[in-house]
Amino acid sequence: MAELEQGSVSSQEKGYAADAMTNFNNKEYNACLSALEMLEVLRPSDVKVAHNKIVAQCRAVESSQLPLAEVVKQLEGLAKTAGINLGCGSVGKEDEVEWPLLVYNLAVAKFQQKQYIQAAQLSTKLEHSDKTGPALKKKVYFLNVELSLALRQPEDAIKYTKLLQALIGQNEEDASRLMMLKARSQVLTRQIKALKKELKSVSLPGSHGITCEFVRSNIEYQCKNYRKSIKMLNSGAQVAGNKVFPHYYNNLGCIHQNMKKPNLAVYYFKNALEKLEVGGGNAVGGGGGGVGEASGANHQRVGGGGGGVSEEKDIGTINGIPQAQVMYNISISLLHAKRPHIAFELLLEVVSNYYLDPHVWFHLAECCIQHLQEQRESELGHGEVGGGQARKLVASNPHHNNNNNIGGTMPALTFDFAYVCLKNAESLLPKSENVDSNGFCSSIGCVGNPLTWTEVDHLRLAILTAKAYVALSLGDFILAGNYAATLLELQNLPGGYSMLGHLYCAESLIIQDRLTEAIKHLDPENITDISTSFTDSNTTTTTSSAAANQQQSAANTLAGGHASISDCRSVVQLNLAVGFALREEWEKASSLARPLCRVDGGHNLGVRALILNLYIALRRGDVRTAHLLLLERYPSLKHGQNSGPSF
Repeated sequence: MAELEQGSVSSQEKGYAADAMTNFNNKEYNACLSALEMLEVLRPSDVKVAHNKIVAQCRAVESSQLPLAEVVKQLEGLAKTAGINLGCGSVGKEDEVEWPLLVYNLAVAKFQQKQYIQAAQLSTKLEHSDKTGPALKKKVYFLNVELSLALRQPEDAIKYTKLLQALIGQNEEDASRLMMLKARSQVLTRQIKALKKELKSVSLPGSHGITCEFVRSNIEYQCKNYRKSIKMLNSGAQVAGNKVFPHYYNNLGCIHQNMKKPNLAVYYFKNALEKLEVGGGNAVGGGGGGVGEASGANHQRVGGGGGGVSEEKDIGTINGIPQAQVMYNISISLLHAKRPHIAFELLLEVVSNYYLDPHVWFHLAECCIQHLQEQRESELGHGEVGGGQARKLVASNPHHNNNNNIGGTMPALTFDFAYVCLKNAESLLPKSENVDSNGFCSSIGCVGNPLTWTEVDHLRLAILTAKAYVALSLGDFILAGNYAATLLELQNLPGGYSMLGHLYCAESLIIQDRLTEAIKHLDPENITDISTSFTDSNTTTTTSSAAANQQQSAANTLAGGHASISDCRSVVQLNLAVGFALREEWEKASSLARPLCRVDGGHNLGVRALILNLYIALRRGDVRTAHLLLLERYPSLKHGQNSGPSF
């Protein structure tokens, strides 16, 4: 602990101070706290005594610990009493920090409150202060690395690890810790090839070994070796126990989501959320304040960015994953599990924390699209009712109900609100590539890892495609056609987006009575690729998964399954048949629509194909063909053949 200044210090005060120092070094924090309380009676206005008392309270047994919010409040009060400038202005030589330990502890406490920007401002003051000694500067650099990782700024983290390299000396503990910080930084920058080889033969003791297993699991996850990733996660969890359960279950959820098991992913994400709720909202266990430096005590590492597991030597818990991030993960899995209404409610809570992330707004819009698409498909149903000669075929048209009385400004599962969300997402995307050297979405207001420019373009495509679909659903056909035309003008457009662009453009032109132009967009033979990813992209992102979902819903493909090239050709062929029917070219329309009624395996497309074939046959006056079409698709109608089919 810090020694009292000599001069006006009585022998009794020196005795209390010596007892407090001895007890603190022996980790007898309750006895240390008792000595400091007696010393505080003699020196009630001494900032150092008050500061050391706060630190001892943080290290004492749970019954004597201060809540983290109270720790921050008291430290800020002490800083004000000591005349420390806690502002965020530029730091210069004229703004030296007179109380570096106090400022450092306040920075650590702010970090544990997840107030990373304020913690970084305080830490920067210490970094540039001549009053910060070599030992404390090393701790400051370690804190700066954790802050950079928490703020999704891996380039800054790597810069501080280089500065630390010259300060750690032969200390094996610091060397192991530095290696893990470098590894976590490289995971964020996706420099995983060299890192994988480096960590393959590494064996680290204690908590650093646990962190190493989680980092290696993250690497295998990015390489799509999901079984290996699960194996390494299990290995780390067996050693660490319940301290890493939130990270463990969250990572398992991410793995199973990418293994196309969304319901199982939801189960693991819910487990992670339950573990976080049991452990409390703070980063420190038991509600205790986690001040990292107590006048000479060892700094506690509390960061957990980049897939690593944090370490707290004296408090014994880990820095929790933000609940909003786990809720976001649950929402994505619920979308893939076709449960958009639940995902929507969760994303509304997430967007209050991550309002700067375009992904969250895009997925809110996707919830609206998926929910209304399922609603429309259920309304356009078909089936049989009755029995015997009273058996009937029932087919209904969709009821267009966009909840126009709600408006787009109120959160609801409507196309109006979806359009507002898409506009928000688009406005948050960068306009040029060199906006941020750390990658886009690298700020604290974003939920995911920093994006490359290729991934930003991918998200921009998904948003533009969704805007065209929503505009069509809202009846704004000219605007939808403009969006689709803009989409088709882009270079190197993936096949899936190209197909959707042609479909939306054709529908817009058909409604504008420009049938000749529309038919040019509806050639099934042009569909040879329906991928939604760029050929030069070597990573799998949430954005590409969302775009795949959007493709399935917007193209009206088989419900509950993945689209194939034959499915997509059938959709285009059906739309082409509609175009010829509108031009009253019945022979062409019939030749295109009739095969779809025979070979279709999906009930949604089959209803549309059947109704179109019936319409064509009846318009041509061919009642017998209409009758045969019904018998062909619904053999049960043969029971009422003598009395004819009933509609």
